[in-house]
Amino acid sequence: MFKLIFLSLLAQSAFAHVTLNPNYGAGSGGYFKTSLKIPHGTHGKETTKVKVTVPHGVLSAVPEALHGWDITINTRDIQPYVSHGNTVSTAPAEIIWEATCTGANAPASCNNDDHAGLDHSHLLELELQVKFGCDFGIDKDGNAQGDATIWMGEYTLWWNTEQHVSTPGTNDGNTDGHSDTLSWVDQSEGSESWGGMHKVPSPYTFVYSTDACQPDSNSGSNSQSGMRWGASSEVIPVAVDQEAVKNKAEVLSWMEEQALTTEETWNTKFAEHATAIEDAKSEAENSALVAMIAAAISTLLLLVVFLTVSCRVANPNGFRKVLLSDAYVVNPGDEYNKAQIGDNAL
Repeated sequence: MFKLIFLSLLAQSAFAHVTLNPNYGAGSGGYFKTSLKIPHGTHGKETTKVKVTVPHGVLSAVPEALHGWDITINTRDIQPYVSHGNTVSTAPAEIIWEATCTGANAPASCNNDDHAGLDHSHLLELELQVKFGCDFGIDKDGNAQGDATIWMGEYTLWWNTEQHVSTPGTNDGNTDGHSDTLSWVDQSEGSESWGGMHKVPSPYTFVYSTDACQPDSNSGSNSQSGMRWGASSEVIPVAVDQEAVKNKAEVLSWMEEQALTTEETWNTKFAEHATAIEDAKSEAENSALVAMIAAAISTLLLLVVFLTVSCRVANPNGFRKVLLSDAYVVNPGDEYNKAQIGDNAL
């Protein structure tokens, strides 16, 4: 039973990882347009809420309006900076898309016709325009936040994502900590494989250093141009050949996507074959059980025949009486019947 449950979950998870597309070519201090791709969720459920934790170093994030979905942006305090003559002291911390659900029994039942829960077999893309700052992986007090790593030689920001799934026509899975929530939060660093080491990998963006980051930009106080990375605020030199950086990041992204997709394909095939083996085994066990029952019935019938023959040989008159007892029902007061039957019954 537990093996079948595991195989079922394995098959359901295939090709379900959440990604940012594109996830390369983002320069520090500049704007970047991308989209969060939700391929699907869980069999028999609808995706009704997506919550993304925005990595530190993102100064603004503007989500595209989406019919049937409510959008909420929660903010965090950051070191103030000036943008278009205005002082800005907050940045997005979370972006939440939630399927609109109205009615007297909401969220247990959504009465609105435009309830936009995403069916398991459909694709959802949530577009974003992002502005990157120059300091990554730290909060306003300089404390490390763990959402910026150096992975595969690339400076990588991680966008941890929660995908909430609900019973179709409801938002009953949208509460925080719900057991059905899919949490895409595993991060990589060094030379780890994005999908090989982690089964629920977090979406990511490769960022490269540009000369838009100067010593006085955002919260930096270093004298060298370039973005600043991690708790040590290490200054990353400006990429000399930015096209080469973009091409390398694109290739790495493609390779990781293909590796994970291949792995999930094999997992799915393994689950299918294992399920077929389990079905064949179960069928064989059922056939054996049927054969055992048939053998038992046959043995019982042979025993009945044996006993019948034995009784007939040992006491033929008594056997005949027993055999004919149901055929001749005689009423004690019916003398005529007694006379007619007489010794014939013997």
